[in-house]
Parts: sequence; structure tokens; C-alpha cells
Amino acid sequence: MVRHRVPRLGITGGIGSGKSTALAFLRELGAAVISSDDIVHGLLTDSAIIAEVVAHFGDGVVAGDVLNRPALARIVFDDERERAWLEGLLHPLVKKAVDEWARAQERAPVTPSLLVVEVPLLFETGMDAVFDQVLLVTAPESVRRKRLVAKLTDSEFRKRTAQQLDERAKAARSDFIFANTGSRKHMKEFIAETYTAVIVAAGEQNAAHA
Repeated sequence: MVRHRVPRLGITGGIGSGKSTALAFLRELGAAVISSDDIVHGLLTDSAIIAEVVAHFGDGVVAGDVLNRPALARIVFDDERERAWLEGLLHPLVKKAVDEWARAQERAPVTPSLLVVEVPLLFETGMDAVFDQVLLVTAPESVRRKRLVAKLTDSEFRKRTAQQLDERAKAARSDFIFANTGSRKHMKEFIAETYTAVIVAAGEQNAAHA
């Protein structure tokens, strides 16, 4: 287990599992939270990053000075090599941004009790190594597909699911697992228990190393 002065919890899970809802509940409890997806969106508005992307993929992925994200997504989800190139560009920057955010939170006048980062590809990118604990939010594929029916076609859903680690493999490497097939109330209760457990564990670790 990694040990930080302020504990760091990583949230992961397949698309449509409910990670963002879990993140929102943790924010309500007082944790400082951030999503790696939001970090990626910010990176893709950076002029230097846009220039690198356009140099590699061509003008078809840009509209004026703005990236055409749907066009870019169609390319990378259809071509594993192109996806690997983009991930190779972005993932180190995401990891750096997460670390900088966490360090800034630790220096804040009022230090949060818990730092939480939502990372869809947590295990796939090796980012699980930077967290004290990992929470997996999971749900059967049929349930997740139903939740995304208005956003993704069946083909798009299958492609994105295929690029993520098997749910059982994620579960084997996670500290907390929530099967999101019930009510929001059930999730909220589980998240509150997890929040307490992570903070208690961190306190015990810090006391043992004092």
C-alpha cells in the first residue's frame, strides 16, 4: 500500500458503471475530488497538445483552433495503434496533473481528509500504484449498456469495453468493490462506509509510522 499524509483513493470501473456518481457522493462527504476525464478534456484544449495531435492525425481532427473530438474518437477507437499513440501522449501528462493537484490539496490552508481521483483506465495505465486504496464500481455489462443506450451505439460500446481490463481482474486488484445494480441510497451508504474505512486505515498507518 502506498502511504500519503492525506490518503488518496482511486475510483475505477467500466463505462456506465456509475463512477461519477460515486465521486459526487465522496465530494458531498468532504473529500477533494477530480476526474481524469476532465484533465484529459483540459489537455485537449492546450494549443501545444492540439498541434501534436494534428501533426499526427491530420487536419481532419481539427475544426479551426479546436479539436474535433468525435472525429478523433472514431479514429482511436477503430485503430489500436492510433489509440496507443494518443494514450502515450496523454497518460503521462494526466499522471503528472493528478500528482500536482494532490500536492496542491495537501498544501491548502484547510487540508481535505481524503483525495479522490476517478480514473477509468486506472489499472490499464498503471495509475493504481499512486493510490493508497482503490474502489471499483462495477455492474453487469447488460446494465451498463442500458445506461448508455442514448450515448453509444452497440458497436461503440463493445469497442470501448474491449479496451478495458476484465471486471474480474479489476476486482482482484481493488480494495473496495461496489456492485452498482441497486438504488442510489444503497450506493451512498456504501460510499460513506468506504470513506470512513479509508480514513481510519490511513490514520492507523500514520500512527504506526510516527
